[in-house]
Amino acid sequence: MIQKLKIENRSGQTAIIVMLISAVMLTLGLSLSKSSTTETRIDTNEELLKKAFNAAESGIDYYLKTDRVNYDSPDGVSSAEISVQNISGDGQNLDFGEYTAQNGTEFYWLVDHNADGSLGTNYYLGGSVNVCGRGFTGSIAIDYFYLSGASYGVRRSGYNFSPVATERINGFTDNLGSDCATLTTDNSPLLVAVTPLINGGEFYLVAGPGASFPVQGIEITSTGYAGGSEEEVKSSVGASRRISISRRYRVPAFMLFGLTAEDSVLSD
Repeated sequence: MIQKLKIENRSGQTAIIVMLISAVMLTLGLSLSKSSTTETRIDTNEELLKKAFNAAESGIDYYLKTDRVNYDSPDGVSSAEISVQNISGDGQNLDFGEYTAQNGTEFYWLVDHNADGSLGTNYYLGGSVNVCGRGFTGSIAIDYFYLSGASYGVRRSGYNFSPVATERINGFTDNLGSDCATLTTDNSPLLVAVTPLINGGEFYLVAGPGASFPVQGIEITSTGYAGGSEEEVKSSVGASRRISISRRYRVPAFMLFGLTAEDSVLSD
């Protein structure tokens, strides 16, 4: 009888051990399955993000070639929507929010442009414009291009913004204690070119009273979608990526030449 009980106890213990081992193996199996599913989903999402990014890039190229704002990929698995807005001044300020490196040049248009990109005839009417540096300490050269009758001209000036002697250029106007230099915009204003010669900085223009700046170009934004439509992507199905580029109006070659010409060329 005692031997029989021992056998039954051993059988019961064995069954419990088997059940515990089975439970552990089942848990591990489910965990591995979940991990594998998650990794597969991550791989899928990464692939969709790549397709969405490629679609956004293709959307910009498509717009530049066709002026159309809806793009569908040839394989039909991704698409893009393109929006376009003007780059213009905010009230009286014309600020691109960009850093201009030392010896680099930032351009600001004072005349509008035609649809084909050529110069228009609506000129800035402020009479003067303030060229400002955001916390800038150094020296800048300013080239002001204008149209006088049928002739183009450029007036050059330079300003020192720093009280430090080594950060000033001889012959430039000292502009200490102020972040802005005032530039007279007589004749028919065309363009202001700002070049920091000592130190780089962020620059912007401030218009005269009642005046405003013309459109400087366009900003193109392309949103690419992959794995579903825009509505499906917004519902967490699929992926999306957004790309924006700025296309400002180009500076004609003769103006670029004028920037490096001697004062006797295209100057007062």
